[in-house]
Parts: sequence; C-alpha cells; structure tokens
Amino acid sequence: MKRRDFLRGLGWGVAVAMLPAALKPGMRPAGAASPLRLACLSDAHLADGRESRPEARALARAVAEVGALSPRPDLVLFAGDLAAQGDAGALALGRELLQDLPAPLLAVRGEGDGHAHGLTGRFLGPGRFSHRLPGLQLVGLDTTLASGPGGAAFAVGREQLAWLDGELSRLHPDQPLLVLSHAPLEPLYYPWRQWTLDGPGLLSRLRRFRRVFCLHGHVHRHGPGHGGRANRGAGAATSSAPRVSGAIRHHGLLATSWPLPWPLMGTPARLTPVPGDQGCGWSLLLVADGPFLHLPCRWPSG
Repeated sequence: MKRRDFLRGLGWGVAVAMLPAALKPGMRPAGAASPLRLACLSDAHLADGRESRPEARALARAVAEVGALSPRPDLVLFAGDLAAQGDAGALALGRELLQDLPAPLLAVRGEGDGHAHGLTGRFLGPGRFSHRLPGLQLVGLDTTLASGPGGAAFAVGREQLAWLDGELSRLHPDQPLLVLSHAPLEPLYYPWRQWTLDGPGLLSRLRRFRRVFCLHGHVHRHGPGHGGRANRGAGAATSSAPRVSGAIRHHGLLATSWPLPWPLMGTPARLTPVPGDQGCGWSLLLVADGPFLHLPCRWPSG
C-alpha cells in the first residue's frame, strides 16, 4: 500500500458516525440558508514523521471527518502548531495529511511550527494572509513568541501591524471580518502565555468593523467563555465571562492532539497526548446574515 493511501485510511471508519447531527451529510442547522461553511482545525502537535503516533492518527481522523461533510466546506482554516517543535518530518507528514482536505486551506503558524512555510502549497506569505469570500473578509496573523514585562508572550510586531493597517484600509466596515491567529489576541492567562503583547492596539484597529470574529488556537479549548480578563498571578483563574467586546467576539478552537486543563487546575507535570479525550476535535463555522455560528465536533472520551 502506498504511503498516501495508508495515511488516507487512518481516519476512515469514524468519519460519519461520530459527527454531531448538525454536521452529518445532508443536514443543516435550522434557519441556516446556504451559509458559508468554514472547517476549523488547530494544534495537531505532530512530534515527528511517524504516522503511527496518536497525534498523526487524530489529525487524519479530523481530515477524514471534514472530508465527509456534505455540503463540503467552502474553506478550511488551520490555527497553527501543525508540529510540536518544528520537526521537518512532522511538518512533511502534516502536509501529506492536509492534502486530503476537500477545500482550499488557509493557515497561520504556531510556535511549534518554527519558520515553516508552505503547509499545503497554499500557505500565503510569512504566516499571514488576507483573503475574501462572498460575504466574508478574512485576515490571518502570525503571532510569534517575544519577551515582555510579564515574561515570554506572543506578539504580532510592528511590521505586521503596518501590513494589517494597509489590508484593513481596503476592507468594508459593514462586511463581516474573521481574524485567524494562533495565540489569542485578548489577554486570557499570563502564566500560560495565553495572550498577545500588542493585542490591545491590534484590537483597537478592528473597532470600526460592525462584526468581527477573532478565532484562535493555542489554548486547546473550545468556546467563548474560556476567559475574558487578564490574570498575572500564578494562582489566578480566568473569568468565565463571555468573551465579547463591542462588535468583537473571541473564540478558541479545539486541538486535535490533546486537551489542556483549565488554569485553575494547575499545570500538569506532563502533557500526555490523549486523542479522543474530552476537549479534542475540530469545528465548523457557519457565516450568514446573522451571528457567526460555531459548531464543535468534540470527540468523546475513550
């Protein structure tokens, strides 16, 4: 069996049976008339080029489930950390797995990807992109680790902010805007580097837009209620308040690799990859005239 056929086969067998009812072939959420469909994946954390590893099997499963969607998604977004430590073999394996996605892919880098380019041959620029679909404007940002007053944190950087100003000047404020990044642009939890140093200035640039949806990876958690208020103390817990600021909404993505615990639980001694455990999976984002609708495909434990 050829390697590509083997990789493709890793994910099948669970593809349709495990999908939530709203995501199964031929089904749509009530009231959603032909919305844009964006499949969202994040944080695969492939350690190396071995397809037998659980992280590789989990990413293959996610790709297979996205491939089973009907209608197919209009676009696939990947929020970074395809690899764990920039391993060349891991990035090559990730490229092979992602080639079976049923729609074009737009991706941003995570800290685990190093300076990798060309995740699928459709990676635009140095980890950032600007893209338009009918009824939706998309911007992808490259968040990199930098030193800050509270320790290491992510940053967008002056050069990229200047690029962003130019891109935003060409976008219409009344059309929905989706911003994809690896790290959250709002401050969530300082001890775990779940924040972006220059996020406040960046978010102020988005306030002229009527509807903004900031989608990020890194935290390995789905939902708008992961945080909302920055906490600098090592023992502080995030707020459970909804993460909404004016017209800007923030949303984290599930990881396909392993879930992180809530900050209140403390950092575990070792992060053990447990694909299929609570907190892993992918999601589908529906964009129509109303609010963005985020539908998680969370894999059950066991």
